[in-house]
Amino acid sequence: MHANYAIGVDVGGTRIAVGLVDRKGRILRDAKALTPRGGPFAIVDAIIDLIGEVSCTVQAGEISGIGVGLPAQIDFARQHVEFCTNLPLAGVDVRALVMSRVKHQVILDNDGNLAAFGESRYGAARTVRHFLMITLGTGVGGGMFIGKEPYRGFRGLGAEVGHMVVQMDGPPCPCGGNGHIESYLGRPALAARGRELAKTYRGAAILEQAGGDPDVLTAEDIVKAALAGDEAATEILMEAGVILGRGLVGLVNLLNPQMIVVGGGIGEACPFLIDRAAEIIAAEGLAGKRDVKVVPAELGNDAGVLGAAALAFEESDSKEGLSR
Repeated sequence: MHANYAIGVDVGGTRIAVGLVDRKGRILRDAKALTPRGGPFAIVDAIIDLIGEVSCTVQAGEISGIGVGLPAQIDFARQHVEFCTNLPLAGVDVRALVMSRVKHQVILDNDGNLAAFGESRYGAARTVRHFLMITLGTGVGGGMFIGKEPYRGFRGLGAEVGHMVVQMDGPPCPCGGNGHIESYLGRPALAARGRELAKTYRGAAILEQAGGDPDVLTAEDIVKAALAGDEAATEILMEAGVILGRGLVGLVNLLNPQMIVVGGGIGEACPFLIDRAAEIIAAEGLAGKRDVKVVPAELGNDAGVLGAAALAFEESDSKEGLSR
């Protein structure tokens, strides 16, 4: 049966978003909740509850399946969560736990892969065959498409753009490594830089955005101060743009993509950060820099949900012998 709908689930370090999506990429119903801190079963319970909210108006047979994006490394063939930096999901059989309580097939993938999937099918990269995506949020994720198809590597553990080393012996990354892109561009890293400046006179505008309390200062406070014209906040984000650009130079030289899509809450809020990264690529890349455009994501916070639904559609259709 060529079902009309799929459900996309985007699990992030901060929130979970779920949508009922049609084949044109329209989210017909959506629901969101903060990501629980009570352990893996609380997270699964929240996913189940949100799926119930968005699917209550359609018959089970009208839904192709459920795609779930996790901020984790996933053995794609086995559908096994291998590693998860920001949530306690490593080794948890998330797919089996969800499928035990819903009436649909479930497929897992890395959240960065699915954000790229969404942009490929419905967003900024729908007209290109070879592109990279990087998402700047609680962590730094990414995905890559080669020949219009996702590239996941041997077991599905590839395309971890946020965990490329950009500085030997650099600051610690939440994954346990050092000097990764996420060490500089994840929300916690940016907030830590802001708190340092907030202790000095140069950080007065950033501190004001946090209500005068440096302990609650967030990356978003830095973004707001920068957008309001504060020099110190802008400096933090421009430095982040340089680090991002230098990480992407290596990928441009290695893969010769047509496009780099920058998304995630931080990326989409800071166009000048994207512009600075593009300047670094233009200045330091090899010949492939002439082929690549660096663009903001088009789908915003919906990219992961739409990508997860698109994956569910494609998995269901492939089993039925239907082509995209």
